Amino acid sequence: MKKSAICFLLFTVISCTTLFAMKYILWAMFQWGGSRALVLALLFISIYVGSFIAVTKSWTPYQQYVSHNTLKWIWVLGIVQLTVLGILYHLLPQFFPAVIADFFFA
Repeated sequence: MKKSAICFLLFTVISCTTLFAMKYILWAMFQWGGSRALVLALLFISIYVGSFIAVTKSWTPYQQYVSHNTLKWIWVLGIVQLTVLGILYHLLPQFFPAVIADFFFA
C-alpha cells in the first residue's frame, strides 16, 4: 500500500508539473509567438529529462519503496499524458476535455 501511495504521489506531482509547463508554453505562444514557445518547450523538455536523471541517480536509498523501473514508467506515463493531450488539442479538438481546456485557457 505504501509503495502504491508513493507511486501515485510521484505521478501526480509529475503530471501537475508538466500540465503547468504546458499551460505556460501555450501562454508563451499566444504572447510571444511560436518560435519562442518552441524554445521554451525545449527548455521544459530538458528540465523534464534532467529531473528524471537526477531522481534516478539519487533514488538509491529509497529503492525499497519504488524501483527504478517504476520511476521510468512514471516518467513515461507523464510523456504519454502530454502526447495524448497534444493530439486531442491539435488533431481532435472536439474531444479535448472541457475541464482541462478551462485550466489552460482561464
